[in-house]
Amino acid sequence: MKKIKTLLYVALMSVMMLFSSCKDWLTLMPLNDVVLENFWTEKADVESVLLGTYAALESNDCIVRMSMWGEMRSDNIVANTSAPNDIIQITKDNILETNSYTSWRCFYDVINKANTVLHFAPIVAEKDPNYTVAELNANIAEATALRVLSYWYLIRAYKDVPYVTRPSIDDTEEFLVPAEKFDVILQYLIDDLESVKKYAVNKYVLDEANTARFTRVGIEAILADLYLWQGNWDKCIETVDNILERKMVEYKEILEDDPTGCTVELIKDRYPMITDVVSNISGNAYNEIFGQGNSFETLFELSFMPNSGSPNFSFVREYYSESESDLGNLEVETRVGSGFEQGTNAIFESKYDGRYYETIVDNSGQYSIAKYAMQSIQFKLNTGDIKDDVRNYRSQNAESTWIIYRLTDVMLMQAEAKTMKAMEMGTDLTGDTLAARNQLLEEAFFTVQSVNWRAKGRNVFTQPDSISIAPYRGNAKQMEELILKERRRELLYEGKRWFDLVRMARRDGDTKRLSQMVLLKYTENVSAVRIKLADMDAIYFPISKDELKINTLLKQNPAYEEDEFIEKAD
Repeated sequence: MKKIKTLLYVALMSVMMLFSSCKDWLTLMPLNDVVLENFWTEKADVESVLLGTYAALESNDCIVRMSMWGEMRSDNIVANTSAPNDIIQITKDNILETNSYTSWRCFYDVINKANTVLHFAPIVAEKDPNYTVAELNANIAEATALRVLSYWYLIRAYKDVPYVTRPSIDDTEEFLVPAEKFDVILQYLIDDLESVKKYAVNKYVLDEANTARFTRVGIEAILADLYLWQGNWDKCIETVDNILERKMVEYKEILEDDPTGCTVELIKDRYPMITDVVSNISGNAYNEIFGQGNSFETLFELSFMPNSGSPNFSFVREYYSESESDLGNLEVETRVGSGFEQGTNAIFESKYDGRYYETIVDNSGQYSIAKYAMQSIQFKLNTGDIKDDVRNYRSQNAESTWIIYRLTDVMLMQAEAKTMKAMEMGTDLTGDTLAARNQLLEEAFFTVQSVNWRAKGRNVFTQPDSISIAPYRGNAKQMEELILKERRRELLYEGKRWFDLVRMARRDGDTKRLSQMVLLKYTENVSAVRIKLADMDAIYFPISKDELKINTLLKQNPAYEEDEFIEKAD
């Protein structure tokens, strides 16, 4: 794992101290006259604050919310009985406006820093002749992507939020902004990224300063996600094709440079993916992705400095697990963890699926989350038998990453877009139109099968439980369900599942399917939760009470206007 250069880190910390005051509802970090007078004179100043923006995104508050907002309310997770009450209440869908996890301030901190870079970088370019146009445009692309990503988390969690594109640079300024609509912000985000993507670097030289920065594929990964939520199937498909083309070029370069050491394999002549080494031991692919970090499949991830109280380390220890016997604040929902080796698991349909071992540890019927905590895993994949073989956990001070987008994520986005495009074509079709629809569904299945293949090892096609196209051929609805199941298996505990369910509900226009899935984890207060989740507004978080007090232009989510959610036993 790479890390930020010492000198740049020192500069970054110095700049961060300048952004230390926080007085308003957005946690905007104002710049005083001294800072404005003595800073923003050369390109190193822009780079320092840009790195500070990345550091803000890597804060413990942001990392926690990336996972919590995208996962905690889903059917994947329950709370440990010893977890803090705020966590327990979210997993029970009893969320109050006083809950600490409803605070959005960390993302507005990132937004203000990004806005500051976008404001001052052109000014610096006029002062510093060594600051080239290409460097300026690349910095603008990065800052824009950081702002877009922050808003992307906000609107998926809250729906309508204040949208700010200028920095707070005056301590005396009252910064009150009303909420903007979800769909309006979504289009803003798309427009912003489309305008800058061509200026992003294709690939950084991976020295210590350039690890985990936005490149062209990282920006395109966000765009693919945005287009999928917007229902622009063609643009989602096109954007993922662009990513695959770029990854194919990278794969060929790796293969040419080191053909014997290349761990990437071209699956079905289409998808370059990290695969297991040739042996009866599986799990190597996931070690490279999660245990080592910054893998070939990473499109954008956060890196951390070792031995410095990394927010990701504390997050993994506190919320997931630290060792094989450890249970964090969050646990695997019983249906997700149980019955795997018996072939009765509700999520993993095959006992040969390596993702189970990469993700879950059975502690005598209590299931801890191992993803991101594990340094490496290996399991034997013999004929008719699978046995857990090796588990190595990271030490407290080991380096780690948090993956936001990776290759299989966008591959499955594209499969979903193709499926939805086929679904919109209807069922009463003939001739070329029927052939075109079926082609889309076959391509979608091909993608899912490719992701599934890697998870089950090299001999998957000899196993009796390999997925087959037969139940899905010509059936777009069944294909959609298969894709959502595969996304659940592949991206388990990466902060994706609840957002997938929200996207599905928005597409459905109601919460029926979402409720059916989520309610399976409840053993009490089922009726109360069902009633609450019937409201489309309830799939989003309430706005923090503190934010409502400070920003009088904000209005509470209508689903949370009551003072509290009253639990009722069935």
